[in-house]
Amino acid sequence: MPETAARTGGLCMPCKSGTRSSIEASKVAAQRERQRDLTDPFRIYWRELVARVYKSSSELTKLSDTECQYWAVKCLSGEVYNGGFDQYFHNSSGATYCAAVAGLQGMGATKSLLLLQKAKQMIFGFADVPEESYARRTILDAAQSDSLQQRLDELDQQFWTDPDDLAVRTEKFAVVHGLVRLV
Repeated sequence: MPETAARTGGLCMPCKSGTRSSIEASKVAAQRERQRDLTDPFRIYWRELVARVYKSSSELTKLSDTECQYWAVKCLSGEVYNGGFDQYFHNSSGATYCAAVAGLQGMGATKSLLLLQKAKQMIFGFADVPEESYARRTILDAAQSDSLQQRLDELDQQFWTDPDDLAVRTEKFAVVHGLVRLV
């Protein structure tokens, strides 16, 4: 636009504001990530697993116990990093609580397991975590308070410190159990 060109001395806004280099760096990083999507065996396996699970509503039940545990821990991690334990239990991932517990135990991720169990206890008490989303959401809605949210936020922050190096543990778990083969 002529007005912008006059104001910036003919430079585009990214060049004028000094953000051009970060835009270019982001493009390089995105290209690197796309390449990893094609070559990283863990990313390839995860995409295959996601495709299998979402093929139909009952595909999760067709996973082996080991696959289900891997799936549940990856979903737990993604949900908690994205929106905390309350998001984890609110979304469909919360239905895999028992598999996440078993997976964390199998991975030796004791600190993450303890945080998950504390969050569960705060929301559901001694009751089992319902598999049905509606039931979990009803309990979550009834339990909501500033005090609960503050305590869950504290657990979220502890989880975010990654006390068990969960990414490394999930990869090791996948290799040890033959879910992913390294070439």
